[in-house]
Amino acid sequence: MILTSRRSANSYLASCVVVFQLQALLRCKFGCAYPSFASLYHTTHFPQRYRSHPPSAIMSSADSTPSGPNVDFTKTETVGSTRWMRLETLSYLVPDDAAEGGTSLRKWDRVVRTTKKSEDSIDAVVILAILKHDPDDPFKDEIVAVKQFRPPLDAYTIELPAGLIDPDEDPAQAAKREFKEETGLVGEVISVSPPSFLSPGLTNESACMVRLEVDMTLPENKQNYSKGTENDNLEGCEKDRGLEKLMLPRVGLLGALHGLQQKDGVKIFAALYSMAVGMSVGEGAETPC
Repeated sequence: MILTSRRSANSYLASCVVVFQLQALLRCKFGCAYPSFASLYHTTHFPQRYRSHPPSAIMSSADSTPSGPNVDFTKTETVGSTRWMRLETLSYLVPDDAAEGGTSLRKWDRVVRTTKKSEDSIDAVVILAILKHDPDDPFKDEIVAVKQFRPPLDAYTIELPAGLIDPDEDPAQAAKREFKEETGLVGEVISVSPPSFLSPGLTNESACMVRLEVDMTLPENKQNYSKGTENDNLEGCEKDRGLEKLMLPRVGLLGALHGLQQKDGVKIFAALYSMAVGMSVGEGAETPC
């Protein structure tokens, strides 16, 4: 999954878009109500190395000023930083006929991965892999998921396999590597989606959804499938957090997720839940949520 550590998404269904847009609108509504971190924590609270502006690679590439709201990256304040994350306060201009110059300055706080090369670079991949055991029987199809402990939630989550893209990788290469590391299974890339944004009110983190095909006739896949949740490829923090693979039914996915929530009290990754809702709508469910 997309992690705060180094190792750790065909397209979203229409319902995914709706859910994520609602999330963004909610964050936009409430995010503006809070003072910026820069105003709460003066930069003198942090070491000198955290007070500089972001590197030029992250500066705006726009050659002209847009007519609508836009961020002035030259005014970005770095509030604090760790090995993997940086907290910034952005300054953005909004049209304001009553203000001098026709614009007013607003503030917004965001989190940026320190591994992000530029505003447009893709951070991660989310992997959709469907195991087709019988081409003539879709009820036997399974979706590969992972269960792992997430410290920010103090809970176990059910997610799609995912991870950060290494500097020397493209999304397809990263997806194949992460899928093998997290599940022990080998898959071939079918498609790579354009980058999407899961929490645009909080971060500029982006991810591509990569669709993998898993050939269950391969001995390696047969062996790893037979091991159930076990995975001998785990190492580091993923092993420490008890990551294990799960096989969920493609038909009836939403019900399976609800069952895991009720039984184990797990939290569900938004992209996986949204996809399950869309699939449930396609299956004709009257009350999919």
